[in-house]
Amino acid sequence: MYCSNKFYLAFCLFFFSSFFLMAQQDGILHVTEEYSVRQLLDHRKALNFQKDRKLKVWSVQLLLSRDKYLATKKIIEVKKRTKNLTSKVDWFYQAPYYRIYAGAFYTKLEAVTLLNHLVDAFPDAIVFKNTEAKPSDM
Repeated sequence: MYCSNKFYLAFCLFFFSSFFLMAQQDGILHVTEEYSVRQLLDHRKALNFQKDRKLKVWSVQLLLSRDKYLATKKIIEVKKRTKNLTSKVDWFYQAPYYRIYAGAFYTKLEAVTLLNHLVDAFPDAIVFKNTEAKPSDM
């Protein structure tokens, strides 16, 4: 019984693969695009090219300080440490604090991986949901 099922499966695979090979020998491929698919792709393209578009991503806050000199000094250190991990390292000023953010990830797991890599140098670092990221940060 088991051998006959194998034989039947092998026969079906051979038959259908030979059918597809014969169909592909013509060299002509006809693609019919559905209107709703085109409409969805155009809508997505329009969203991606908005200038003020913001994404909700996961980032790591490495430093929160009132000292601008310390923030600029630490950002150089962060860029050296995260050269292979993320290209997004920046500092922001929200009165009265300077903040260093690293990474812009779709998943929290990726942000936690970066945090684990940097926790020795920045013990106060935290993972947070960044709602001000731009598509160019990804």
